[in-house]
Amino acid sequence: MQEIKKTLERFYNVTDIPLSLLDGGGRLIQAWPHTEEDVVLIPSSSAAIEAFRRGNRDALHPIIHFLEPGFLLGIMEVREDLYVLIGLVSPYRHSREVVLRTVSEAIHPLYLEVFCERILQQPLVTLEELKDLICLITNQLGTEVLPENILFVDNVSTRKLGASLLDQSIFRQREESAFHVPLDFEESLTRAVETGDRALLERTLFMPVPGRVGRMSQNELRQQKYAFVCLATLVSRAAIRGGLAVETAFNLSDLYCQRADLLTEIPLLQNLTFTMLMDLCGKVREAQKMPTVSPLIEKCLTYISVHLHEPVGLEDLSRHCNLCGRSLSLRFRKELGMSIPDYIHREKLREAEYMLRHTDYSLSAITMYLNYPSQSYFTQVFKKYRGQTPQQYRDRK
Repeated sequence: MQEIKKTLERFYNVTDIPLSLLDGGGRLIQAWPHTEEDVVLIPSSSAAIEAFRRGNRDALHPIIHFLEPGFLLGIMEVREDLYVLIGLVSPYRHSREVVLRTVSEAIHPLYLEVFCERILQQPLVTLEELKDLICLITNQLGTEVLPENILFVDNVSTRKLGASLLDQSIFRQREESAFHVPLDFEESLTRAVETGDRALLERTLFMPVPGRVGRMSQNELRQQKYAFVCLATLVSRAAIRGGLAVETAFNLSDLYCQRADLLTEIPLLQNLTFTMLMDLCGKVREAQKMPTVSPLIEKCLTYISVHLHEPVGLEDLSRHCNLCGRSLSLRFRKELGMSIPDYIHREKLREAEYMLRHTDYSLSAITMYLNYPSQSYFTQVFKKYRGQTPQQYRDRK
């Protein structure tokens, strides 16, 4: 056991990739970075171990789960009733709200802030890189695992779905027509993604389209997968032109193609197509809403984001940005159109709104999580900026 712990600790110290050592009941033995025993709720970790067993996996056959909206979790058995979890990791950055939504049901409320910060700051990891890391760990522990023996499971697409939303979309085959799908359809599709126009994208997808996708395979499922890859290539480039970061767009495209490769039913592939298009379109829209700021103010915003759940004052930001408080305040207001305190309150209240809508956390727990000095002050700030108390907001949502 001690040798296993030493190996995992060395691995974490080199990679900064989170690891957890669990027993067969899903109870935490040790984690890297250090985590309290009750940080991960037992039902969540035991469910992961149970899924591993139910899939008839063993020490030679680890598993990687895809979790919406873009996280990966690796599970490997290092000896009987002893398991290692690697992750959560992701091939691209997520907003704080997305991370919070993903982990809120699995992490104890007292540790949610720390866990969220760790995910926001840890390295990006692609699916292939995660497979390599699993092989490296298992080989160090004396088991030779091959990448091709690691099962990738899409926990979203493998769920049973209802009738396809895309029966009239781009994948419908027009066997009665000898013509290809017209070029203006492709241009309309990419323009919608490039401009972040979800309404245009939906109209384009559901309008009748003459012609058919060019025949690339006699096997219908393979034909659809080839078309999916072509579409992913087109729209990821459109997203980059629209302002989405290059690596984010490429990593999203790669991950969706890897998910498509696992599917064995055309309706599932059609639904994944719709999800990919709407996801890229939405991310472009978010990127376009972000104001262009100077490197100095970007540095200031990053500091606020990382330390949002701590006391953040003008003095801290001034010291971090190496600029006097008055000058920093003036530049911040000039570039963002609001004061530093107003911006900090805005970001905190965005998280508060999410927690009020999607969790059962008490107002006192939310107050503590967002580092407000008292519940009454949190209520006062919320009402000032939102025109209603937190409880009224929760009741109406």
